[in-house]
Amino acid sequence: MLAIAFAGVAQKGSKPLSDNDQLKFDLAFVNGNKEKILFNYDDALKQFRYCYGLQPDNAAVNFIIGDVYFQKKMYEDAERYVAEATKLEKDNIWYKELLVDIYIARKKNKEAAELMLNVARTKKEVQNMLQSSYLFVMAKDYSKAIKVLNEVEKKAGMNEDVVKQKEQIYLAQNKLSKAIKEVEKLIKAFPGETKYMGMLADLYTANGKQEKAVIIYNDILKKEPNNGFALFSLSDYYHSKGDNEKWYSLLKAGMASKDVDAKSKINVLSAFIGGREFTDQQARTFELTAIFIEAHGTEAAPYLVMGDLYAQQHKYDSARLEYRKALAIEPSTYIAWQQLVYCTSQLYNNELLLTDCEEAIEYFPNEPAFYTYAAIACMQLKQYDKAVKNTLKGLDIITPDQKDIEQQLNATLADAYHYQKNYSASDSVYEAILKEDSLNAYAMNNYAYFLSLRKVKLEKAATMSKRSMELDAENASYMDTYGWILYTQKKYVEAKQYIEKSLLYSPNNAEVCEHLGDVLFQLNDKEGALKNWKKAKELGSDSKLLDKKIKDVNLYEE
Repeated sequence: MLAIAFAGVAQKGSKPLSDNDQLKFDLAFVNGNKEKILFNYDDALKQFRYCYGLQPDNAAVNFIIGDVYFQKKMYEDAERYVAEATKLEKDNIWYKELLVDIYIARKKNKEAAELMLNVARTKKEVQNMLQSSYLFVMAKDYSKAIKVLNEVEKKAGMNEDVVKQKEQIYLAQNKLSKAIKEVEKLIKAFPGETKYMGMLADLYTANGKQEKAVIIYNDILKKEPNNGFALFSLSDYYHSKGDNEKWYSLLKAGMASKDVDAKSKINVLSAFIGGREFTDQQARTFELTAIFIEAHGTEAAPYLVMGDLYAQQHKYDSARLEYRKALAIEPSTYIAWQQLVYCTSQLYNNELLLTDCEEAIEYFPNEPAFYTYAAIACMQLKQYDKAVKNTLKGLDIITPDQKDIEQQLNATLADAYHYQKNYSASDSVYEAILKEDSLNAYAMNNYAYFLSLRKVKLEKAATMSKRSMELDAENASYMDTYGWILYTQKKYVEAKQYIEKSLLYSPNNAEVCEHLGDVLFQLNDKEGALKNWKKAKELGSDSKLLDKKIKDVNLYEE
């Protein structure tokens, strides 16, 4: 092993070392390499500098010291040593390649380009010559870059990448005619290749020569009637000319083309959706998206677009179906699950919402939003134990930037604890919420309402409830809560005012109707009480005592 490691260290032209010094040199060099492999660069430098002290004209030592400095990003020192190594050993390609990297790091693009060209000619590799040309461009030596690319063409023949690079160089010099000639060379060399015709047309379009571009796009379509890029490019032209029907006709043809990728079509659709060219823009958007689906039915993207269109129209059932189609193709698409769950939540179908959330969680177990929706669904389904489990799981994975979700989860947890009759835990969570956010009206309202149901801390409940109304003056639920607290305090006249006001904002709330019935009964208006109890029943109230109240026309309380 040691003999192999030492083989590359002895240098021609270096002053020979005594046997003792050579042994010290070799040992330090090996130790330096060990430290370098372990990324202990400072320790490695100590060993290599010792070697340098013994033999400063040793190319390998200069190179390896420069390499360590390069790894430490000390580029000036790296350049000094590696440049010396290349002087000492002029034909060593490795040394030159590292020096190129150092020049690039120091933004010495001209020096890097010249040296890379030297390496490329030595190795006779086209890729190195292309890199050299790129470096000449970075150095803004465009003429030298073109010369190198011409040399590449002589060696390797006509090459699309080379032509494109020359085209870009000429454009950077505002030499449009030369750029055009380069692309025309490709067309002449490959007359059946329409993509090169498209390159030329795009070049004309980008430089304000749309009429010439249109001729080429039409020529492409004669050869390939379904060429999507030509169709979309022509559609842009007619749109710019104000010929909207021609524009739309070409858009439809482009959407039907299968040689344009789905992402590009989404960009086209996005621009169309935001426009106002037609009175029936929305209907046309659906038509384009349907064509998109027909062309890319095996991909998730078009179904996501259609789902979004339905969601924007609040057609959540239809949107769900489209998101489900997308998920059948790509089941781990986060945005599809996110949109699906949102749409289901808007349908107020809690069984379906819980099912969707549980399925989404299988794919995204670390997404707190899905646990939040699942917990809310469980609350509506009166599955309080399950609601607690979901909120705790969500809280366990919450991140510092998800404060809104954290507050929602905590509020749901407090609600669930109440319905589990774990009142101390419920109160504790509410107190923690309000300690962190003293303006959380939702927490104030629910905390106050639950205290009123238990008939405890009514003054505190009244204070919180009143404050919640100040923060959200038109919230019917908050008005009802305050009215119910007044009722619990036997302030029936005032209670009636707030509960009636709540019904003005939300006239079909079964719980509030029952509350008004209770208040009216206490005010000796039995007829009004019975009327509101019956209305609560008609609205679907599941109150345990409501039937008995209606039957006996009497007030019963838990």
